[in-house]
Amino acid sequence: MADGDLSEAFAWAEERLRRELWPREKQFIATGGYAWPDGFKHSNRERPKTDDDSNRFDARLIRWLLTQEIPGIVCRPEGVTVMGLWIEETLSLGFVDCERAINASNCTFQEAPVLRNAQLNGLYLTGTALPGFNAVRLTCNGPIHLDTGFTANACVQLGGSRITGHVYCRGGHFASKKGPALNLSSAEIGADVFLNDGFTAHGAVKLVRVQIVGQLTCDDGKFEATDGLSLNCNAAVIGADVFLRNKFNATGRVDFARAQVTGNLRCQSAHFNGAFNAEGAKIEGGFFWENVSGKVVVLDLTETSVERLNDDSGSWAKVKTPKLSGFRFDSIQSDMTVQDRLNLLGRKSERTISCPFQMTRRRNDFDPQPYSQLAKVYDAMGHRRDAAKVRYARDERLMWATFFRALAPPKPDTFGQGLAFVSLVWGCGYRVTFGYGHAPFKALRTALLILAATVWLANATYQRGEMAPANVDILLSDDWKDAIKNGCPSIQTASCTMPLRLWENTPAGQDYEAFSPCIYALDLFLPLGTLAQKDSWAPSKDRGAFGWTLHYCRWIIQLSGWLLIATAAAVFSGVLGKKD
Repeated sequence: MADGDLSEAFAWAEERLRRELWPREKQFIATGGYAWPDGFKHSNRERPKTDDDSNRFDARLIRWLLTQEIPGIVCRPEGVTVMGLWIEETLSLGFVDCERAINASNCTFQEAPVLRNAQLNGLYLTGTALPGFNAVRLTCNGPIHLDTGFTANACVQLGGSRITGHVYCRGGHFASKKGPALNLSSAEIGADVFLNDGFTAHGAVKLVRVQIVGQLTCDDGKFEATDGLSLNCNAAVIGADVFLRNKFNATGRVDFARAQVTGNLRCQSAHFNGAFNAEGAKIEGGFFWENVSGKVVVLDLTETSVERLNDDSGSWAKVKTPKLSGFRFDSIQSDMTVQDRLNLLGRKSERTISCPFQMTRRRNDFDPQPYSQLAKVYDAMGHRRDAAKVRYARDERLMWATFFRALAPPKPDTFGQGLAFVSLVWGCGYRVTFGYGHAPFKALRTALLILAATVWLANATYQRGEMAPANVDILLSDDWKDAIKNGCPSIQTASCTMPLRLWENTPAGQDYEAFSPCIYALDLFLPLGTLAQKDSWAPSKDRGAFGWTLHYCRWIIQLSGWLLIATAAAVFSGVLGKKD
């Protein structure tokens, strides 16, 4: 370019600026968009802390060059490069389609740039300090670098932007006294977003409804809320993994409600001080909740679905209130025991119902879905015993919740109250005998206890002579009538012998069906009617307490046998028991 041409360009710029050009401005015009101070080192870049003639620069020259307003000067194809400068005035590229990249690394801006609705081929502000900037609906056909010492003292607005490359904010420092520190809401990003490796934000980082083709990395990032929210990814769509790991630190609520994550959501070796909301999120990979520290007021996984759950007891211990209603997962990879899981589910958030039997008149309701989900996964993983324990705990709490719910206002009628109590009694009996259908062999223990008690009672009754032959022919025989006549009239005393003892010495008594307390107990308990003991012997209710007791307990023993066997058949056939 001829000197005359530069003179014309210099004169035009000085006329617009109403002053002489500074050295870096002349360099910028002469090179078609390239300027940095003398002695600026690429190996040790530092932005200027004060201004002088060697580093002053007017931001308006960038616009004039990109819009080809400077006479005879054409911008370099790779775009504008200014580094290490003290930049005054406002860089205003609103609605400018420049099809060039802007590299303003290690600069100090005095005023916030305006890139609203602009179109660039890349934006590089590595190590630069500025009072925020407005790039709403920016179209950037390349990456954006706000990293490695980048500092903004007000909101960096990139909402609604379309960015085809990466967004690098690693090591950047964002702060805002009012509103978000970094806003990428509704942006479309064609690669990854890096908010890591020393990234700090004093104010919310908003990624509401953002669409990220790649991953979101926040490892070793520090997010500090000013209005309750530290990281807001509500309804975000993320095409790979989300990393909140390795000294990730959030003070304030982290929000992934209704987010869609194609990969994993990893919260590992992270520190949270506030709530974590992932309500309704869909995570196609795993949800990792491991080595978490801090104090999580609420971890909301309501209606959240994940493919795999990786967690540990220590991390759940940092959660004050877990919300797990509708939480779904397909597998578990964890060292947590089934009892650890039950302890966790016992702390989950529940709605409250009125309770007529407590001083507070309030009681927690119960949502069984998280228990059913956990049992289903245990079944799929082959841990059938653990699944049964979970279902047992679920049905135990469900029984009481159903009972108190039935008695809650509006107060039910007398029939409804009675039905609630009957259901509770049935539930308690079902728990003791069959473990709600999830421990069916408990019925064997119950049956053995009933049989043992019946054997003891039958033997004691027979030894005291308070049994009698039940055969009609025997009862009408002369031998039995003589035994009645000569024996004790009712309760045995020292001066008389029970009729049974007298009759046993007769030929008919010796030939009669021998009494066996064990077979008699089985014949009463089992609804078979083939052992001939209860048809051959009967307790006498008028000859002593044992006879009276066995006489009336026979019906209870027979009924319990019918119920146990019928219920066992229903449990083993699947009619009762597991209902998921």
